[in-house]
Amino acid sequence: MLEAGIFAGAILCVFLIGAIVANLWRVDVHHHFYPPEYLQALRSPAAGGESISMPGVGDWSVDKSLADMEKGGVQTAILSLSPPGCSTGSIDENRALARMCNEHAARLQREHPGRFGQFGVLPMPDVEGALAEIAYAMDVLKADGVQLMTSYRSEEHTSELQSHHDLV
Repeated sequence: MLEAGIFAGAILCVFLIGAIVANLWRVDVHHHFYPPEYLQALRSPAAGGESISMPGVGDWSVDKSLADMEKGGVQTAILSLSPPGCSTGSIDENRALARMCNEHAARLQREHPGRFGQFGVLPMPDVEGALAEIAYAMDVLKADGVQLMTSYRSEEHTSELQSHHDLV
């Protein structure tokens, strides 16, 4: 009788632990998103055009992203762009594209509360534009941080940004 009680208790513990584990959640801090205007920029000769043919890029959708998150047990994904980011057009084009991408990510956050966060996109190597976009992304859109690529057009600009440590 005692052994049956111990066995039943062990089964109950396994069931409860399974229920607790099933409710755990993950945060994906490297989750690419592809707004339509960014996909268009990726198709341009300046961007090289290769990125658009990579799996999951050209056919990205928020519904597919949410389904992938569900499958992987991800509660929240922090949105960021894939390379090359907003760096292949003119200064004005890069600034406009970065703003549009940041607005798109903020809209996804509003439409899917708790599912998405965002790292603000910067129009690098334009340091002045990047500083303005950091302020906008953090202060207005309430981004969770900003995204810096490893390099931009093989130039190093992060030290210039770091001199503005009050923003970066």
